[in-house]
Parts: sequence; structure tokens; C-alpha cells
Amino acid sequence: MALARIARNGLRRSGGTIGSYTSDKDILCEGVSAYKCPLASPQNVTAGGNMSFLSSIRKVDHVSFRSRGISVTPQYQFAQAQRIVEESDSENENPRYPSLEATKPGEKPRVVVLGTGWAACRFLKGLDTRIYDVVCISPRNHMVFTPLLASTCVGTLEFRSVAEPVSQIQSALSKDPNSYFYLASCTGINKDKHEVYCETVSDGGLPHEPYKFKVAYDKLVIAAGAEPLTFGIMGVKEHAFFLREVYHAQEIRRKLLLNLMLCENPGVSEEEKERLLHCVVIGGGPTGVEFSGELSDFIIRDVRQRYTHVKNYIRVTLIEANEILSSFDVGLRQYATKHLTKCGVRLVRGVVREVHQEKIVLSDGSDVPYGLLVWSTGVGPSEFVKALNLPKSPGGRIGVDEWLRVPSVEDIFALGDCAGFLEQTGRPVLPALAQVAEREGKYLVELFNKIGKQNGGKAFSAKDIPLGDPFVYKHLGSMASVGRYKALVDLRQSKDAKGVSLAGFISWFIWRSAYLTRVVSWRNRFYVAVNWATTLVFGRDNSRIG
Repeated sequence: MALARIARNGLRRSGGTIGSYTSDKDILCEGVSAYKCPLASPQNVTAGGNMSFLSSIRKVDHVSFRSRGISVTPQYQFAQAQRIVEESDSENENPRYPSLEATKPGEKPRVVVLGTGWAACRFLKGLDTRIYDVVCISPRNHMVFTPLLASTCVGTLEFRSVAEPVSQIQSALSKDPNSYFYLASCTGINKDKHEVYCETVSDGGLPHEPYKFKVAYDKLVIAAGAEPLTFGIMGVKEHAFFLREVYHAQEIRRKLLLNLMLCENPGVSEEEKERLLHCVVIGGGPTGVEFSGELSDFIIRDVRQRYTHVKNYIRVTLIEANEILSSFDVGLRQYATKHLTKCGVRLVRGVVREVHQEKIVLSDGSDVPYGLLVWSTGVGPSEFVKALNLPKSPGGRIGVDEWLRVPSVEDIFALGDCAGFLEQTGRPVLPALAQVAEREGKYLVELFNKIGKQNGGKAFSAKDIPLGDPFVYKHLGSMASVGRYKALVDLRQSKDAKGVSLAGFISWFIWRSAYLTRVVSWRNRFYVAVNWATTLVFGRDNSRIG
């Protein structure tokens, strides 16, 4: 029966030919590449041949799966990674993934962190690795300093100035023998087994695609971030650029410079030049306003000098359904409106109904042709967060209590843009801001270090440990640049509270000083300062690379 079942499963995978086992030998034959699979050659399967080779399928060395885990990070382990297919009486097969097994008595507890955003990296930076082993899982290996991301789109800053490798934020990920960074996306969580299931990020370089594995945890911190909100509007994902990642900024820069150079070609009509050089920004929040300000400054200082043939065609339109910078003081909103208008940014109040390849259709039926469309209307829960079988807060985020724990499950915490207070806590869901995520990360790492010192780091071991004061967020204020050495600083603790509000050059100096001090490492602070000085003296670089 076992022979018939193996043959039937093999025929189903190969499309009906035993010969195709030559490409699937690594599925049936377990072990590293040094093992030779008897099924690799069709001559091994004959009507009267010796079938003793089948016994070798059962003789598998499982040492690597019973050991504590993968000894190096997955990108170096893939060539030896094993895939096991369990035999079953049913037609379905249940694969056992390569895994980082659960910690054993006497070993340090393992904290698994999902994400490399503001919350995750602040948590990683402060985690006491003398108490914990740490595993970080994320589809990117760096943190993005998002407040300065808009500046990279037009060449004010270089891209590496806003990206900090996670291994430099927490050196244990690259140095400690039982701490790892895995370039992968989490696809599921088993709350009962304390395991997360992952799928690697690769580009066809692995023997199996997609390559999957699992990691056991003692404590799990979900800081997976959020996704841009599109409100289900047709064409947004296909035609608009977002501004959340470094590669988003790179795409915007390439598109902007491409359009500038295409318009200088002979034979391009006046109408086409106006469309190609019409930059439209959707969303009047801090990101949309700062990008519009950077773009207008780029046009005034650089385009008019270096693209004189098409300088009269380029323009910027900012479309917002309500008021721009709605969370700022009224006086600051009025200042921003006047300044942006003076710098050539056209402000339009409207709602987008459809997005096409070359035009936007507003709710009033009017068409807005464009050559570059940047979408910045806020963020919402990602598909990963929506799919998790965990309590949800209003708005669809992962629900947490006052200590950032996910109720009803053991040893799972959530923070940052993917988390929000549950309704029963009586607290409002905090805005998706960098300072909120950073403060949550700081609070949670102090909590983890505290319970770790009281031997509460292992799974199911922190039930009776007092957690202390709950998390309380106090807003420190908001800042936004509007271009041309002008910025807004609103130091009120809430929208309706009273406080200091500044606008102008002094605010711009405060804005730059504050962000320079908040950049994670001294290396990147040096990069940012040098980039700002270089841009001031020589202007922005307009090379189109890639």
C-alpha cells in the first residue's frame, strides 16, 4: 500500500509521468544536496527491477529538525534546506516545514518580532539580549526614516540616508549564535503551538519556490505596519505611486525625471507636455503636503535652471477632500495654504472617483490629466492583519489592552500602525504616527526587560508577574515642511488644546534640527547633514539611474 501511495502521489505531482521525478527528487528524498535520490533516473523504476531503493525514503536523518534550530540565517541555509512530505492515507499531503524549534530548558527565551518599522526597531534597539534571544522577520532588512522620505524623491537626500539596516539597530541579529534576521513575510500564526509560519522573499534563487519555514516563539511581538488606504477606488493600485518605502521614492524619482526628459524630445505636442509634467498629489496630510512642498522647491530651484525648454509646463496639484493638515492649528493651515499657493502648488478640494492611466476622474465628473500621480491618503490594516484570527479594535487593527497585550491569547503583543486599543479599554485608537509607534516600542521593551529579569520570558510563564503601569501616550506635537525654507510646528497635545504654534523659517530650522536628532544612527545623521549642505551649495542631483 505504501508503494502504491508513493507512486500515486508522484504521478499526481508530475502530471502522470514517473520520469518527471527527476525534477522533484528533492521532495521525496530528504537531506542535503550530498544525498543522491534513487528516483532521479527512470532506469531505477522497471517492471522487474529491484525495489529496495524505496526503503531509503524512510531512512531519513532528522537530526537537523530535532536540533534547536537553523544555525545560520535562511538566506545562507537555503541550499541545504530540507522539505519533508508525510505519507498519508488521504490524497492530501501535509508538509513539515524546516523550523527553528522551541527553546529548551536552560536556554534563553526567544522573542520573535514581525516587522522593521518604527515600533519594531525601537523595541529591538532596547531589548536586553543578555536575557532574550531575538528573531526578527520582515520582508525588508532596514528601517525607513519616513519623515524625510519625501526629500529623497527629488534628490534633496540620498536614499541610503533614510534607511537604517536592522542589524545595526540590534547587533545581536548578526552576532549572537541564537538570534537571527529572516528576510521573509509572516503568513500565519499558530497561537496554541506558539509558532509563526513564514514565506521567504526571493527572486527565483532558491531550490523551492515559494520557500516556507516556521519559527517557534516564547513571546511574539507583531509590529507589521499598515498599508496605504485606497478606499476601493478603481485604478489606484495600478496607476498611482505610494510613498511608504524607499523603493516607492525611487520609483517616483525615476518617473519624474523620465517625464522631464521625454518632454524635451522633438515632436512632443504642447498638450502632451502639459500632461506629462502635471504632478498630482492626492491627500492633504503631512506626507502629501511635504511632498508637494519638496516638489515645488525642486521646480523653482532646479527644473527652471536645468530644464529650461520645458520649465513652463511643469506644475503641481494637491487634491484633498477636506482641509489640508486637518490636525494642525487653524492659523498654521492658513499659512500652509498661502505658502503652497505662492510656490505654485494648485490646491483643489475634491474626491477622486476613478483613476485611469493618464487621467483622474473626480466626483463632480471633471477630468484631471496627469503624468505623475502620488497617493497619500493615510493607512489602514494590511491583508495579513485582516486575516489573523485575533481580536480587532475599531478600524480593523489588532486589538490590544492597556499593556499592549493581545487579550485571550498568551504571549502575543502588538504595537505600531497594526495595533489599536480595544473598545472595552475605553481608550481611542491612536493615530498611525511615527512618534506613537516609537513610544509604544519604548514602553514594550521596558516591560519585556522587566518580566525577563523576573524569569517571565518563557512561554506561559508571565501570568503572575505584575506588569506595572499601563501604556499612556502623550502627544508631543506635529511638524511639517512646506518647502522654500518654511515649516510648521504645532506643539499642542491635542487638536482642541492650546499650545505653541509656529510657522516660517524658525519652524523650518526647528523641523530640521528635530529630525536630524531623531535619525537612528550617527552614520545616517552624518549622511543627512552632508546631503543638506551639498544640496544647498550645488543644488539637487538630477541623474536618472535605473
